[in-house]
Amino acid sequence: MKKLNLIFCFAIVALGLSSCFSEQKRLADMEVYEGPMYESEDVKILFTDSTVVRVIIFGAKQLQHQNGDVEFPEGIKIVFYDKNGDQTSELTAQSGYKENDSNLYRANGDVFVNNLQIKQTLKTEELFWSPESEKIFTDKFVIVETETQFIQAEGMTAPQDFSSYEFTNPRESTTILKETF
Repeated sequence: MKKLNLIFCFAIVALGLSSCFSEQKRLADMEVYEGPMYESEDVKILFTDSTVVRVIIFGAKQLQHQNGDVEFPEGIKIVFYDKNGDQTSELTAQSGYKENDSNLYRANGDVFVNNLQIKQTLKTEELFWSPESEKIFTDKFVIVETETQFIQAEGMTAPQDFSSYEFTNPRESTTILKETF
C-alpha cells in the first residue's frame, strides 16, 4: 500500500510539473499586445498657467499607448488662449498624435488654424505644435488667407496664436481686393 501511495504521489508531482512546462510554453507562444493601454471618449484636457486656462484640447477619442504616446484618431481640436484667458486661435484636424519623448503634438488631415482676433486662417495637411516653445510649424505645403492676402508656401513657423508667421519657401501671394459699397 505504501508503494501504491508513493507511486500515486510521484504521478501527481510529475503531472503537475509537466502541466507547468506546458503552461509556460503556452504563455511564451502568446502574442504581445501592442495596442493602447487606455481608451477615453469625449476628452477635454486643460493646460493652465497660474490658474488661467492657456490651452484646451478636445478629442472624440483618445488612445494612451504603452510608450506614453497619445493618439486622437477621430479628430482633435486645440484652443489657444492668451495670458488674460482670452481665446486667440484654434487648431482643428482629422487626427492628432502626441509623442511622449519629444512632447510634440502632430495634427494630420485637413488641418485648419484660425486666428480669431485678426481673422486669418492656415490650411495644411500636417502641423506640429510644441507646448514648450508655444509654436506651430510644418514643412508641408500651406495656404494662409488673411483679409487682404492669399499666400501659398512650403513650410511655415508661427506662434501658437497664429498672430504672425514665417515661411520657409514662399510660392505665391495674391492680394485680395475688397469691393466698397
